[in-house]
Amino acid sequence: MSTEWLWGIGIIVLGIAIAYALMRNRTRSAAEKRTTERVTKENYRAEDVKEGVRPMPE
Repeated sequence: MSTEWLWGIGIIVLGIAIAYALMRNRTRSAAEKRTTERVTKENYRAEDVKEGVRPMPE
């Protein structure tokens, strides 16, 4: 099997993986999106508290 065939197969597999990921992300409900946003903000706050980050002066 030549290198060109492997590149072709790799590109096809990558394209399928990207298409699958796009389809999965589009099917999230509004409740799931709200939950994701809430948990992300909680994680950022916890990390800031752990590191002792202070807000920047304006």
